[in-house]
Amino acid sequence: MPKKIANHILNFIRLIYELLRFSIIFTAFTLIILYICGIRPYIVKSGSMEPTIMTGSVCFVNHNSRYESVKSGDIITFKLSDDSVVTHRATSTGADGIRTKGDANELEDALPVTEDTFVGKTIFHISKVGYLVARLRTRMGIIMTISIMIFLLLLGKLLEKPKDEHPKNEQSKNEQPKNEPPKET
Repeated sequence: MPKKIANHILNFIRLIYELLRFSIIFTAFTLIILYICGIRPYIVKSGSMEPTIMTGSVCFVNHNSRYESVKSGDIITFKLSDDSVVTHRATSTGADGIRTKGDANELEDALPVTEDTFVGKTIFHISKVGYLVARLRTRMGIIMTISIMIFLLLLGKLLEKPKDEHPKNEQSKNEQPKNEPPKET
């Protein structure tokens, strides 16, 4: 009986491992497809768009969006400087550019967004994931990620079923094994 329980526990651990492995592969594949399609993630570091987009969210921005297609109400991402981007809502468009404002701000942004500073339209966001991504980008986060990947690879090897545990080509129940006399009924 204890061996049967141990096998059930081991099978449960294998199932959890396979689900985790599938989740990692699916997430990586999805991010690669998004990247190929021109959709890039950006971490929201301020509360200027709350409650629509919370601090710590990850916004996915379509870099293929056309500047001319932006209309009032769209959430867009634009450059403030070479190393700083902002995600705000377009309030109006005109000859001088796109006027923007954070949902939590009382005043419009001082400068309009021009074609040169326009990055793209935000197509969706995921709340709180930015905190995790920010931690993974640190030196300790990279070390932990590599350690976890190595651990998962080793765990996968340990969880492989031994060769004798795999089902063999069993003869059908009606067929008599060779070299044995037929059973009497």
